[in-house]
Amino acid sequence: MKKKLSMAMAVAMAMTTFLSAGMCVSAEDTADIGEPNGGVEVEVWHYFEHEAAALNAVCKEYNAMQSDIYVVPTFVSREELMKQYTIGAVSGELPDIGMVDSPDMASYISLGVFEDITSYLEGWEDLDQFYPGPLSSCMDPEGNLYGLPNNSNCLAILCNMELLKAAGFEEPPKTLDEFKAVCEATTDPDNGVYGFAMCAIGNEEGTFQFIPWLYGAGATVASVNSEEGKAAFETLGELISNGWMSKEVVNWGQGDALNAWIAGKAAMLESGTWQVAQLDGDYKDSVTWEYAFVPMPQSANGAQATVIGGENFGVCAGAADVEACVDFLKYMQSAQCNADWCEVAGKLPVRGDAVELKDFWTADERYKVFNDSMEFAVARGPHESWPTISEALYTAEQAVLLGEKDAATAVADAAAVIDPIVAEVPLP
Repeated sequence: MKKKLSMAMAVAMAMTTFLSAGMCVSAEDTADIGEPNGGVEVEVWHYFEHEAAALNAVCKEYNAMQSDIYVVPTFVSREELMKQYTIGAVSGELPDIGMVDSPDMASYISLGVFEDITSYLEGWEDLDQFYPGPLSSCMDPEGNLYGLPNNSNCLAILCNMELLKAAGFEEPPKTLDEFKAVCEATTDPDNGVYGFAMCAIGNEEGTFQFIPWLYGAGATVASVNSEEGKAAFETLGELISNGWMSKEVVNWGQGDALNAWIAGKAAMLESGTWQVAQLDGDYKDSVTWEYAFVPMPQSANGAQATVIGGENFGVCAGAADVEACVDFLKYMQSAQCNADWCEVAGKLPVRGDAVELKDFWTADERYKVFNDSMEFAVARGPHESWPTISEALYTAEQAVLLGEKDAATAVADAAAVIDPIVAEVPLP
């Protein structure tokens, strides 16, 4: 902790110019949140852009229904907000409530950015309604809560059914063996068509798309150096060595992989929840073929996994009124608010009873695939050293995909980085 705080202090000193310049607040964030109601002011920092209006609406409704607390949301760009958390760990200049990407929260918890609110949530029966994956991303290794998850997304397989049917498959693959068979049959080297496309770039996006294969093989981050962990790397390496997936995936972000699928150069794609809206919007006229989403493939041992993305809101250390902050979080993440907000934002609820309030995630089969997958979705980490763990994973994956290492060597190298970290601070 001393080492981390020393690093934070160094950053704080280096960022004096940044602080004096002030935060970059979007002009669009001046939406009506209601007149001050006389209650204690709770400042909420967030980096929502397209969803800012929806968040403001929640705050306005909450401000109007009571007079004890007045919530003021402020937009701060994601990059600047993360810097401010690092600085605030030393300076104490933090909001009352702050938004954070779910895999990053554990790191900021370890720096002291967020307040332990476990005691304030004791007896709140709603906690049982939250999916384990998103809720765990708000915890420290001992299971203490520092906030609540706000929204989720996850990954599934998107199939070009025109290509699948031309290759003799009337249904999308369900198992890993079926998935490989489709990859082989739909690969068409003469026309530059691959059976599968994914993002395997060397950053957090690449780790995000790799995690389902690791857990789907029956391994975990803590057991990457196992037969199951090796099998996960071998599966993806096999796609490349057999010519069923392009080596270019090591350079592709998730948007690049989607573009390859849109161009008809991949029969299947590892796709995210948010891409449903893109298919209905920007790519509506480009996709002229039948397509279908299907959960990530199930391995021979019955394991199946996907991975959550999404954001959390935590109560920041030094908040003037922690109880008021928790009260607002409870309201914002109530079943009805979670359902209303996620419907507008096109995201997945973080609690099962919210899904039952609307048919948005069940009537549309595309969203239903993702929503149902939340039952076996896992969080990235959560862990205070997740950036280091993530780098070890995507580095090992890229080494296998590029043929620089075999799977056994790659997992051993990854474990050499990861094992000492989780031995000192276990994964929850």
